[in-house]
Amino acid sequence: MTPDSPDNRSSGTRSSDIQNSGVERFGVALAALDAEVDWDRVASVYCKGHADGFFDEERRGAVLDAGLKLASDIGELLKRGGRSLYVGAAVAELAPMLFECLVLGRTVVWVAPKTVETDELTRALELASKAVGKALPVPRTDRWKGRAIGPCDHIWMTSVLTDPDAFPALHNELYERRGTKESVSGGHPKAERQKARELVEQAVAAAAVDTRLTTTDEELVYWVPAVEDLGGTVDVARTGRTSGLVGDIVRHCRIRIPKRRARS
Repeated sequence: MTPDSPDNRSSGTRSSDIQNSGVERFGVALAALDAEVDWDRVASVYCKGHADGFFDEERRGAVLDAGLKLASDIGELLKRGGRSLYVGAAVAELAPMLFECLVLGRTVVWVAPKTVETDELTRALELASKAVGKALPVPRTDRWKGRAIGPCDHIWMTSVLTDPDAFPALHNELYERRGTKESVSGGHPKAERQKARELVEQAVAAAAVDTRLTTTDEELVYWVPAVEDLGGTVDVARTGRTSGLVGDIVRHCRIRIPKRRARS
């Protein structure tokens, strides 16, 4: 069959139509979520005390802009039809997750603690699913095992281990804020380090032999040894992007784990 055959042209048209349809649904989903989410309720997770107006139009726009840039990166790095694991994702990760689901046709597994934010996003995403005519990813808040989720060719974990509520001691340690006016109180360093190691190890257990990893500079100090313990390697991108909400540097890395030891 030649490249100019009618069958090939028809196939190309169908592929283009599918891509365009995915982009349109992606836009519809983002607009539906922006209108549906109770932003003041979500803001209560990020603010101490009065939270009304925290997610104003300007902040939502900044978060969306950063998310779209990261989604664009992902579109160049990931293949269609793969599987991704998002660990601890929330508002800042909505655009990349929806892009993977709707534009790239990928399976997105989203695991996160049960919070006011995940409850509200679940509600809004289920309603937005009706607007696009396709089930959208919602957070799983139950206990999970990486081996049961994998293999995934993309894992995303950004600004999780530096969360001042979940990891206050690590927040101070990884941001080098201990003893400064920016430090937060509370936490148990030894217990939090162990919890962080276990979380990363579960995520690594979901990795395929060759996996893209999206994470922050701070969290790489946990990812590199976890992968190397399995005889694997981590290639860290030289450039990164600033996240829209927290302001961390996010890098798209690549991890390779020997086949015989992957998901062990």
